[in-house]
Amino acid sequence: MNIKSPKLFLSLLIVLVYSNTILNSFHFDDIPSILEKPWIRGWDKIPQFIFSIFQRPLVILSFNLNYAISEFEVWSYHVFNILFHIIASLLVFKLVQQIIFFLQDISTKKNPHLFSWPYITALVFALHPLSTQSVTYISSRSSILATIFYLSALILFFKGFSERKFKKNPGRIHFFGATFFLLLGGLTKEIIVTLPAALFLFHYYFISRESPGKWVSKNLKWILLLLIPLLAWVGYKQFLGGGFLAASSAKLPSSTWLLTQTSVVPFEYFRKFLFPFNLNLDINFPILSNWLNPKNWLGILSLGLLITLWVRISISIKTKGPWEIEKRCAGFSLAWIFLTLLPTSSFIPLLDAVMEHRTYLPMVGFALLGTSIFSWAYRTVTNLNSDNFPISLVQTGLLLILVLFSLIIMNRNKIWKDELALWADAKHKSPGLVRPYNNLGEAHDKLGNYDQAIVEFKGALKINPNYFFGLNNLGNVYGKQGKYEEAISNFQKALDQKSDYSPAYYNIARAYHLVGKKQEAAESYRKAIRFNPYFEQAFYNLAYLSMELSGFDEAIENFNKFIKMQPNHSRAHFGLGNALMMKGQLDLAMSEYRLSGKLNPTFALPYMNMASIQMQTKNVSAAIENYEIALEINPGLPAIHLSLGMIYYQFMNNAPKALGYLKEALRLNPNQQGVTRLKSLIVELENKQPA
Repeated sequence: MNIKSPKLFLSLLIVLVYSNTILNSFHFDDIPSILEKPWIRGWDKIPQFIFSIFQRPLVILSFNLNYAISEFEVWSYHVFNILFHIIASLLVFKLVQQIIFFLQDISTKKNPHLFSWPYITALVFALHPLSTQSVTYISSRSSILATIFYLSALILFFKGFSERKFKKNPGRIHFFGATFFLLLGGLTKEIIVTLPAALFLFHYYFISRESPGKWVSKNLKWILLLLIPLLAWVGYKQFLGGGFLAASSAKLPSSTWLLTQTSVVPFEYFRKFLFPFNLNLDINFPILSNWLNPKNWLGILSLGLLITLWVRISISIKTKGPWEIEKRCAGFSLAWIFLTLLPTSSFIPLLDAVMEHRTYLPMVGFALLGTSIFSWAYRTVTNLNSDNFPISLVQTGLLLILVLFSLIIMNRNKIWKDELALWADAKHKSPGLVRPYNNLGEAHDKLGNYDQAIVEFKGALKINPNYFFGLNNLGNVYGKQGKYEEAISNFQKALDQKSDYSPAYYNIARAYHLVGKKQEAAESYRKAIRFNPYFEQAFYNLAYLSMELSGFDEAIENFNKFIKMQPNHSRAHFGLGNALMMKGQLDLAMSEYRLSGKLNPTFALPYMNMASIQMQTKNVSAAIENYEIALEINPGLPAIHLSLGMIYYQFMNNAPKALGYLKEALRLNPNQQGVTRLKSLIVELENKQPA
């Protein structure tokens, strides 16, 4: 593949195949991680998360930057994911270049096409359909960023090693850079913990020319030092991170998870490495718990065969041999895949048994393995037949595979265009899982297709009658249809299954409020907040409900908490102004009304209330000015016309103006309270007008 600018061409290919994702909607974890995450809304939020190692702060920071660019317009989020995928692919290119540098003493004459390895490997990595979920699904950005930091640290470390070994330079700047990227990876995703082991693998396969036994004995002290970051990670997870089982709502035993993963790795991940078809966001993989059942040993046997192949390749490498480079790269590739899958496919249970984005970092190993296999096939055909036709056939085969990969990616991206298409696809491929039904129902709910949403939620509950997500969502749709008793019943069933489920408390509070049970509603809002301290809408609704219950102190408290998370919310400042006015704190109320009007110039009510306060303080001219501003914004508010009419009648002694405003107030709302008195006043003023 003789391309003058391979890196540019690679980048353009990635843009081409992923360009149809730019307007794809937010999905799944994007809702809580982006749309509902108060930390991403403004640079002032950065100190609240940047030092929290439990929150993947660099991922949140990248979302913060997206919000600064496009707020919640989705295009910039996808542009960032595509850009990060380009960077990761270029780093794969650089990594393979570095591998070739360290293998140059194993005569490149045996493999004259070795110069094309970086490009082929990077192409396979960039265009493999299994990476689609990581690139297209915005919340999977953590996998891409962690891979960028992982590869950067590894490349810089061995750049420093090269400087020290061949140029006798200390290489400190490279080692410092490697450490820096290791730390960045730690602030991105836990998979970075395997990096020290990857450094040893790189050294054994590409730098060392010793037998496995000699290499181990020579590097034993350094291998033992590897335990330090591993033990630190174990301590962090167990004592600071909530324990190893904290990530799993299923609370699976470690032995069950380990047995399941022995089948997941060969039958899901390796299968889709080789045959990336039937991709699915929600894979219905059976949980295996019985170690004594021979049916469950097939995964162990398959994984054992893969490990045996890896061991045979690894112990057979020599300093000389016709396939030495291919064997070293294949051994390293298999080791890389096993190593980088360990954090998610060992004994630590996670929420989902299988997720395709977990293969993004392991894909580096598979891409290099694919290149090794292609090199072996190409050289075998060359050696067996000097005719160019078989050689061209191998090249054409690789090209067709990459074209097929690209077409699969572009087609898969269409599935990710919106939640309706994505979850319909997942439901079709995993009809036995409740989540696709539930999430497809949520997609219909957002579109106002309430009857279809109910069908999907009931489908989920048919599979699992105690599925609290489905019960809550079904109740939510019933509430939108005005069936409040049925809604409350489903919310209560959801809470019976999960007593700390904050959304159900929020929804049942709304239903209670609508049927007039205001005290019960307020208590449910408080519980929603107790179980989710960042539940913005619960703070907002409770604040306004507290106003109705004359709990002005509680209203002020909750408005302030909401405004801390959404400082530019005009109606929250307006509500806070109302609560402060009811408390008699008129100066503070005026400040909130001014800010509310400034934040939303189309919102007339703050000016109306400012005028009301100014009338209380006898500042009539200022009140008239604010009432007129309110009318410019919304001329259809009868209350403002009525207020101005009364001001001009009582304080300004201007009967013509008073009469004009009062007539307009009556026209806009002929059935308003006190209409009889208003009509009498209009008649009185008309009689006083000159003939």
